[in-house]
Amino acid sequence: MNTLCDHGCRVAFTVTTLALVILGGCNEKDEQDKRRGNESPTRPVTASVIGPDTSVVPVDMSKGWCAGHGVPESVCTQCNSSLVAKFKEGQDWCAEHGLPESQCTNCNPSAREQWAALDPANATNPTRVGDAPTRENAKPALGPASSPVKPTLNEGWCGGHGVPESVCTRCGASPAKFKEAGDWCEEHDLPESQCVVCHPEVEAEWAKLNPANQKDNLSSDASNTRSEKELKALPRRGSSVRGLIWLEPNHRLLTGSNDSQCQVDRLQVRFLDATTARKAGIETEIVQTRRLSNTIECLAEVGFDQTRLVRITPRVPGVVTEASVEIGSFVKADDVLAVLESPTLGQAKSRYIRVRESHLLAAADFKRVNTIYRGTQRMLEVCTASAASDEVRRELIEVRVGDAKSRLLQAHAALELARSTLAREQTLLDKKISSEQSFEQAKSNSASAEAGFHATREAVAFDNERDRLAAMRTLKVAKSELDAVARELQILGLSDSQLAVLGSESGAALSRYELRSPAAGRIVQRRAVVGEFVEQRDALYTVTDLSTMWLMMDLRERDLALVRVGLPVLFTVDGLPGHAFDGIVSWISNTVDDRTRTVKVRANVPNERGLLRANMFGLARIIVHDNDEVVSIPSEAVQTDGCCQLVFVKQDETLFEPRKVSLGASADGYVEILAGLASGESVVTVGSFLMKTEILKSNIGAGCCDVKLGS
Repeated sequence: MNTLCDHGCRVAFTVTTLALVILGGCNEKDEQDKRRGNESPTRPVTASVIGPDTSVVPVDMSKGWCAGHGVPESVCTQCNSSLVAKFKEGQDWCAEHGLPESQCTNCNPSAREQWAALDPANATNPTRVGDAPTRENAKPALGPASSPVKPTLNEGWCGGHGVPESVCTRCGASPAKFKEAGDWCEEHDLPESQCVVCHPEVEAEWAKLNPANQKDNLSSDASNTRSEKELKALPRRGSSVRGLIWLEPNHRLLTGSNDSQCQVDRLQVRFLDATTARKAGIETEIVQTRRLSNTIECLAEVGFDQTRLVRITPRVPGVVTEASVEIGSFVKADDVLAVLESPTLGQAKSRYIRVRESHLLAAADFKRVNTIYRGTQRMLEVCTASAASDEVRRELIEVRVGDAKSRLLQAHAALELARSTLAREQTLLDKKISSEQSFEQAKSNSASAEAGFHATREAVAFDNERDRLAAMRTLKVAKSELDAVARELQILGLSDSQLAVLGSESGAALSRYELRSPAAGRIVQRRAVVGEFVEQRDALYTVTDLSTMWLMMDLRERDLALVRVGLPVLFTVDGLPGHAFDGIVSWISNTVDDRTRTVKVRANVPNERGLLRANMFGLARIIVHDNDEVVSIPSEAVQTDGCCQLVFVKQDETLFEPRKVSLGASADGYVEILAGLASGESVVTVGSFLMKTEILKSNIGAGCCDVKLGS
């Protein structure tokens, strides 16, 4: 029957049911006889009941009992692999199931009771099958007969859990009566009489009540034999078992691109044998590299290349007096587009002319002062205290230094006169003609004249340096003012050549402003109207280079991981049939539109023929793979649990491991694997959905197998 899981999805059937139906018509007993005959033709046939008495390795109970495998530890090959060789040497080995023939309850169901009789936990039971307990002391077999709630089919059959709905505690039946009667398995949270994990034999007992099995005459010997064979050597307590298939704990492998909290890959699927897997319809395919071509389609709109588009605004306010360039015209860089009459520009030009004149005067004054400075320096070099007057006059005859020259020469002449007088007084004193007092007076006058000369010389040097620095400072201030006004005019659009001719043009030309194109291109917008007053913010013309256009695409959010900068793009427009335009992805937005949940992607598209126009609308195809070799698998191998992408990897003929994968592009029935699988691995294609169903039912606890992982 259909069951409704905790997440609201209906499960129509299970792998268990499918496997049972497929095997329903098999004659298991004939297959057992044929197998045993082929595998051990030389083994002698004895009359002994297969079990402990036929074991080639002696049974030693002193080593304890293996509750997990239902045999003494001394003969348990699953716990002690070194015993395998001894059993094989004694030809006591079932190759099909990997167990000693004396322990294989799949081929010899009666052996189960023989070994169970040795279990110390069954000490109250007889030690051999032949010594059966009396009917008075016998307890009812676990299953429908031991259920404290009488099973009825009035409410139907629970195909998901293999019991009537009237006793299915997982679908709605109350567990209270079962717990009161002591019929409850705490480990697996269901009645002990229904727990196939602890008591595998009860599954066949409950199956006899299934109406679908009534018409198959399940009481026949062949059917009974099949039911016992389905109870193969089971895994340890804690695994989920359902007849021919069970779930086991799995070592999880996180790929990094799936939800790490999702537990969908915590179990792996195991079949009874390879034949069961084949009859269940399981098919696999090798993971390998294939050539894949894939595109992502999205709506797109053509726009101007914003890096090649210029909106031209006037740099001064004014009235438009000329606007001769029309929309659609091609212009070159520096072409005049319009002319404005701007008082603001006239004032700026007049200020520039005034400041320029001040700068010229400051420059001329500095030149004059600098000439005097150099002449004075030359004079100071020549006119020293020891130089002769005639020599000084001869050297300075061409030097122009202003009044400094006369001051210094007068001081030098006074010095020479005082020295001459001193020399004469010295001669007269030596001849006793002049008095000592006259000599001393002449000596004093000479010293005074020398001091006056040096003072005058220093004053001339200081004044000369001061005047030069003052002229230099005035020139620098004038130059700064001129540069500032010139920069203002340059910002308004005037070139150096236009600045050079300012002052030579008429007064009316001072307020004339020419609006020029800064780049070559085509006029795609014009707003200039003659006679209109415009501000600096008004864009009068728009010029763009149409050789390249932008293609703006709306990419779906789920395709974002597949797209990267540099991928080729093919664009078609309904209005241009027969034309396709190639481009390259150049930019991917960092923002997702909160209304459309799309991401803007831009491509640069060449437009040499000029066919593309702004605002054209069409279909873009982003080429993710163009016959590229990628690791891929068939699309049908991929399943999803709602948050993760899942595949089932074949480990051997009976074991399949769920694996989370990251998917890329898909085409022709194949999907690219970005992470999670490697070339050479084998994945399930047909049957992967059924395996996913089993895994999910174990995770959510609603289905034919509820799994609680034990120790």
